[in-house]
Amino acid sequence: GCAVRRKLNLPMLVSCGPVLDRMLAVMPVDARLAPPAPALALRMRHAERDCLLVIAAADDLRGLHHEVRLLKGRVLAWPSWLRGQPREAAVSVSRRLARSRREAARVNRRLDELHERFSLENVLGDLVWLEWFATRVGALPASDHLAWITGWTSDVSGERLESALEKGGVRALLHFPATPPGRQPPQVLHNPWWVRPFETFSRGLGIPGHNEVDPSPWLAFLVPLLFGYMFGDVGQGLVLFVAGWLLKERWPLARLLLPAGLSAMVFGLLFGSVFSREDLLPALWLHPLQAPVTVLTVPLVLGVALLTLGQVLGALEAAWRGESRQWWLQDAGLLTLYLGAAGSLISEHMQLIAVAGMAWFLAGFVWQEPSIRGMLTAAGKLVEDALRLLVNTVSFARVGAFALAHAGLSSAIVTLADAADVWWLAGMVLLLGNLLVILLEALVVSVQTTRLVLFEFFMRFLRAEGRPFRPLRPPSAVIEGESYETPS
Repeated sequence: GCAVRRKLNLPMLVSCGPVLDRMLAVMPVDARLAPPAPALALRMRHAERDCLLVIAAADDLRGLHHEVRLLKGRVLAWPSWLRGQPREAAVSVSRRLARSRREAARVNRRLDELHERFSLENVLGDLVWLEWFATRVGALPASDHLAWITGWTSDVSGERLESALEKGGVRALLHFPATPPGRQPPQVLHNPWWVRPFETFSRGLGIPGHNEVDPSPWLAFLVPLLFGYMFGDVGQGLVLFVAGWLLKERWPLARLLLPAGLSAMVFGLLFGSVFSREDLLPALWLHPLQAPVTVLTVPLVLGVALLTLGQVLGALEAAWRGESRQWWLQDAGLLTLYLGAAGSLISEHMQLIAVAGMAWFLAGFVWQEPSIRGMLTAAGKLVEDALRLLVNTVSFARVGAFALAHAGLSSAIVTLADAADVWWLAGMVLLLGNLLVILLEALVVSVQTTRLVLFEFFMRFLRAEGRPFRPLRPPSAVIEGESYETPS
């Protein structure tokens, strides 16, 4: 055996024949295989297997192939690339093993990439679920009716669906797969009960997308604040609140009158107005007609804060969309310019911030389009955006103007009532006057509030690119009682 290892001549093994032939075989450990006689045999142990090289007559080796398969062994094809003496062949084997390891590493990296790209774990999970379904669905009780229902649901956990199916006595299997590639799921707004009425404003433009901010929680504070400021009267606010409470079941939109009426009552205390009269309660803050400049200035400050909030929400959405670089190059400069210009009304030093914001905006725009055309476009866009912000800010002065108009109309009603000669006529004038204010001004103030929200606040961040969720209503003949859909 040792002489054979030292003097093994690979070129002769490759070219042997036609009388003699060689065979390479891998056998289980301790497999009893007797080579034919006469023959040369070399046996080695490698990786818990027996490796066997046999040189014998070609006719004898054909029978030996059959015995190897019977013993659960495997005959290997002689490698055509194996050349030279044993030492050279060992080097060739080492190189080939190194190339094989590198190729295996490359294939494994590619498999990992495909695993991430196609979410292999989800696919395998679906296959396991399908296997379970295929092997066990036959055990379910048979029925004359079978329905396959697929779609979107707002019941993420599935508990409400399971409860509804169980209550209806329906035999069913629930499965919640991942969103199909390329499909955008419908949007469902999940807000507490006191915020849901304010979803009406955002739905006026559409539904927020998956990478957009739902403004409803902000509107729950903003809308009553604007309405109450323009309609500050304790008595009239109480009438609106009572009307909203009585109509909230028949007319869901009337639920907005509840916070609006409460806010009007609060501002009525601040303005000292009760059913248009300002001599029944002391004003906790001021009487609008006695301080018109203050009444006009406060909404402007609120407008600056609100427009700034809209631009900040726009920055947040840009980050969600992966467009932060675009926002920092342009919109961040515009926000700095706006805050500097607004602050310059208080301090002259803020003008430097405004100039810095202007330079920031122009530099960011030119950075993206370094040309004369880019500079001209940047200058034009800066003027357009700055003027739009200025106009939007000035629009909030209308809030103070409507507050003054409400106070002026209330004062006129009280003046007419005081001019009446008899008490019942004065009471009639006061009653009809307040009814006129409630019906007319409530409508005008509501329109103005809606306009400020939709066209001044929303335009800064809301694109309304989402798809609304429209739930399927279960047939009452199958599932009776409470509706299991979630308001969208």
